[in-house]
Amino acid sequence: MENMIVLNTVRELCELINNTTMTTFVGRVAFAMDLLERVRHNDNMIEINHELGFCDDGGFIQIDEMGYVVDDYAIQ
Repeated sequence: MENMIVLNTVRELCELINNTTMTTFVGRVAFAMDLLERVRHNDNMIEINHELGFCDDGGFIQIDEMGYVVDDYAIQ
């Protein structure tokens, strides 16, 4: 069983997206602290777009109420 990666900030999320070989974060990544609060205020979803420093729009990450990633698209 793989260890859960817990991300606390947008910066940590961006670093993981830029440096991962994972094709999905479902069941492998959870959000906490500042990142969790930010995503909760956006209907439990964060878009992978220019606001995060990515020029490709269209990707997203969705979490459940506990902060676990339950759906994602275009991680790589």
